Amino acid sequence: MKRIIVAAVVLAATLTATSTAAGAEEITPDDIAAAEAHRRAVAADLADATAEYDAAVTRNLELQHEVRIASAELALAEQNLQSGRAEAEQIAKNIYMEAGAALVTTLLDAETINEVPLRESYLETLSASGEATLSRFTALEDAYLEQRARLQDLVADQEEVVAQLDAMAASILGQLATADSEYRSLVADYEAQEAERARLAEEQRLAELAAARAATSTTAAPPSGGGQGTTQPPPPPPPAPAPSSGGMACPVNGAVTFTDTYGAPRSGGRSHQGVDMIAANGTPVVAIEGGVVDLSSSSLGGITIWLNGNSGDEYYYAHLDGYASGIGDGTSVSVGQLIGYVGNTGNAAYTVSHLHFEVHPGGGGSVNPTPLVSSLCF
Repeated sequence: MKRIIVAAVVLAATLTATSTAAGAEEITPDDIAAAEAHRRAVAADLADATAEYDAAVTRNLELQHEVRIASAELALAEQNLQSGRAEAEQIAKNIYMEAGAALVTTLLDAETINEVPLRESYLETLSASGEATLSRFTALEDAYLEQRARLQDLVADQEEVVAQLDAMAASILGQLATADSEYRSLVADYEAQEAERARLAEEQRLAELAAARAATSTTAAPPSGGGQGTTQPPPPPPPAPAPSSGGMACPVNGAVTFTDTYGAPRSGGRSHQGVDMIAANGTPVVAIEGGVVDLSSSSLGGITIWLNGNSGDEYYYAHLDGYASGIGDGTSVSVGQLIGYVGNTGNAAYTVSHLHFEVHPGGGGSVNPTPLVSSLCF
């Protein structure tokens, strides 16, 4: 009777495992690898859109510079116009003595000097120096109006570029987020599948053990050691490891895109010393190689990390949204270990979320990191 009960338990466990496997298609490590390849392909396909975005960033910086210059020139033109206006008002007073109050009122109430109906009889009252002063005032006013129109055009151009940047950023991040979500969802399903496989295997092992004990109990006492002589199933395969190459990992463990902007102009007359790796806010940031991290912050880089690699090279991570749990000054990390999250802190507050990443061979000056991260991330 005991054998029948135990056999039923074993059969039930086997049927449960079979029905679970039949309910959904099995996910394999190859499926995970294919999903990761697709995620990288999406990022690579965004290269043109990313290049357009980077070009728009450069154009916006140029417009910011032009707007500052135009604003200063407009302020100077306005100052010169005020000076010329004072001289014109003095002429108006002189004309009053010669031509009466009606013209003076017209002069002072006019929006521009060109609106004043200077009749020939009035002009005849002006001296040569007076005519020169009025001509200068007219020129100053024209220059002021022209400069104001130019500034308005520049501001309108900048507003258009900013709107384009916002639209492009939303499109790029949307595609990256979709690709990343699909990959992480598949990984989560795979991990759940393997956890269920391990649970069923343990149930089956315990049922077989109980069956073996029941079989021996009717004929003889269990041998020393518990009689656990049944064959156990092999453990399930581990989840797919974080993508790495040659002992190094892509600094952004998620869907990411970037172009070569090393040396490109930046605000304040600076040149770009790294690569801007665009990814959704909160995307995991990992150690490109094993080493020790130093944490810092600044108005430019925001929340930052310096990774002193075991190779002797140093790496700079900037604009992070935050640090990973357990990461502090002097923490030793392994390649691919989570150290932070993509953000837009520091002077990147009004840009698309991204990781500014630099490479400093031997701890010296920066070099173009684009070839390295391209080989690791795409």
